[in-house]
Amino acid sequence: MDTELGRNLILWTVRASVALYVVAIWRYLFYVRRRPTNDRAYITAWAASWLLCVLHVLFAYHFEHHWDQAAAELHTAEMTKRVVGWDWAGGLYVNYVFLFVWGADVLRMLTNSSRVSSFAMHAVAAFMMLNATVVFGPTWWWIPLAMLVFGMLWKKRQQPRTALDADTAA
Repeated sequence: MDTELGRNLILWTVRASVALYVVAIWRYLFYVRRRPTNDRAYITAWAASWLLCVLHVLFAYHFEHHWDQAAAELHTAEMTKRVVGWDWAGGLYVNYVFLFVWGADVLRMLTNSSRVSSFAMHAVAAFMMLNATVVFGPTWWWIPLAMLVFGMLWKKRQQPRTALDADTAA
């Protein structure tokens, strides 16, 4: 396969993963968390986002690093230094752990009746997605991020307050 195809596979698997993550977090925050159910849209988006992220890593290893761990570490350290000034490849290992935990969460959801991820899992996922986007993504990623934050704030403001919310506010 040529380099152009490899670059496109690397880019579009991560972009699709992030897009599906946004769908999953939206469902989680505004539908699933308030009424824990077996929400198929949430489960599908969460699982597909993980799968595409795994494919992204595999494509990056194949096309960008040619299955060389040292090359992946060097690339990660260089990108991290360029953005935050810290020559550190440890983020690569943090990503491995995150993908493993995320995969375990997906497996748990697909095999258990408890099909809602914890808030902590989503907080870590949001942190990882944001950091990966800041370090490795283009600067224009701030536009969809700002739109997402605005959309979440707007949606939160549009939701009717429940009796429980009114009691805690008083």
